Amino acid sequence: MKNAAVLASLAVCIFGIIGCKKDSSDESNYAQLAIGKWVNTRVNNEPVLTDAAFVMELRADKVELYANGFRTDANNASWMETDNYSYSITNETIILNGTDVYKKTYHAEFKILTLDDATMAFNILEVASDGTVHPGSTTYTLSRVAADYSESFKGVWYGKCTSAGSADTEYHYWEYLADGSYIYYYLDANKFWTKKSDNRGRYFLYGNLLASNYANDLISGGSGQAFECWNFSIAGNTMRWTGLRENNKTVTYEMQKVASAPATR
Repeated sequence: MKNAAVLASLAVCIFGIIGCKKDSSDESNYAQLAIGKWVNTRVNNEPVLTDAAFVMELRADKVELYANGFRTDANNASWMETDNYSYSITNETIILNGTDVYKKTYHAEFKILTLDDATMAFNILEVASDGTVHPGSTTYTLSRVAADYSESFKGVWYGKCTSAGSADTEYHYWEYLADGSYIYYYLDANKFWTKKSDNRGRYFLYGNLLASNYANDLISGGSGQAFECWNFSIAGNTMRWTGLRENNKTVTYEMQKVASAPATR
């Protein structure tokens, strides 16, 4: 009995040591675990509006790429990527330094709350723009980008908005090209298919997040450059977009991949 008790105590001690080492190892591995591409999915534990999502890629060479929708002036906004940032990770702290899309110097400090192969959550400790410090308290949750849909996404898609009460009731064609550009086709007032000549369309894929730029919205009548983001899923030749918008409204588009774009005048 005495030997059994000693062995049991030894097992408990060994288990405790292994447990402590695992926790310590997890923290020391943050720098390695964080490498990859991440999409923001929640803010303060609430689902993020799809158009307000951002993407962060932490590269092995200590360069950070950041992508988001940026307002360039009162009438224009655009989804942009910039890799003018460097980062370091010490224990649970991420420190970023660089220059943002507005050419302002940028410094930020984040505290990692959780980090594993699929999810990362952190608090913003502080953000400084051109030396002006803004204390932070927001918690962001991000999902790792684990899949590449670029091949299945390319091609011509035909579909429409399926959300009740939508102002967008017509069918559309979208032709996504390998170089990151896309062409948009719509039915004009005479019901002829027309290529939107001023679209200036470009798209970005991050896992199942689609971000796309466009100009002069036909549906709302708005002018200027704009962007929109969608979460998408592809099953065979069927694609579905969903976007969480203001007032907790979810907008959905459904479409089919087709052999070619429509004939235009």
